[in-house]
Amino acid sequence: MAQFKEIDDYNFPFEIGVLKDRSKALTFADYLNSIGIKATAKPGFGASYSIYVANESDVSKAKLELLRFGDNPFARAYNRASWAQGRTVKREKTQGSGFLSFSMGTYQWKLMSLTSITEVLCIAIYLLCLVPDMEDMFLSALAWTSVYEITGNFEIFRVITPVFLHFGIFHIAFNMVMFEAFGRPIERHFGAWKLAYIMISIAIVSNFLQVMFIPQGAVFGGMSGVVYGLIGYMGILSRREDLPDDLRLPQGLLLVSFIFIGIGFFFSGIANLCHVGGMLLGLALGFIDYRRPLNRRQSR
Repeated sequence: MAQFKEIDDYNFPFEIGVLKDRSKALTFADYLNSIGIKATAKPGFGASYSIYVANESDVSKAKLELLRFGDNPFARAYNRASWAQGRTVKREKTQGSGFLSFSMGTYQWKLMSLTSITEVLCIAIYLLCLVPDMEDMFLSALAWTSVYEITGNFEIFRVITPVFLHFGIFHIAFNMVMFEAFGRPIERHFGAWKLAYIMISIAIVSNFLQVMFIPQGAVFGGMSGVVYGLIGYMGILSRREDLPDDLRLPQGLLLVSFIFIGIGFFFSGIANLCHVGGMLLGLALGFIDYRRPLNRRQSR
């Protein structure tokens, strides 16, 4: 992708417009270069970013392209232009510095994000449950074993808290890897509130469906229902032409997920109805958002 210049570049004297989003400014500058218009993006006033071109003869065409970009900024042509440049964005010192975040190529991990906080909470509870007598305490505090706990004891939190319980290293490792893969892109593009809405909705529906048919004396837990829901949600959105590449579900993964859910019914000890509920609600939420404008927010 394009890189910001830290000092004025007199090779690009003509400003053709301003974009508020850093990522969009970089992408648009890359696109202009890909169609033969020499351009660059520079930080402007406040939180805005200005687009400059090198030649006065390109100003009118670049402005027209900017209008088209504003109508559909996430079209594949713009994303392809950034990848074709073969360059990476230099992170600004004020963004994501310190021990609270790190980046590797185009990937960025931030501790102060809903995705990371959820992962840290799940891992912390799992590790504490390894301490003698602590597992019973957390199961008593977080598990949902009966509808009466909600209707009689009014412990409403139990409709959500089972997602933080995990049983075994492979259980938590799989769920955390998958949640990172699908939860973080949603939070990065749509914001923490959107991810929270999707997570909580899926958790409530999938946990409720499971508790209705749970065997007497059994407990269930894990992020699997939420993960399957995120897969279903992204699977539907992936049919959009204007969806960013990192929000697209890998081809075939939705079908594979259905197969794994089906296989789960042939084994004991798996919260299959939780998986079914999560997937179905994820698909439903995806259909709701499929035709809506993408209200994206690039978090940093």
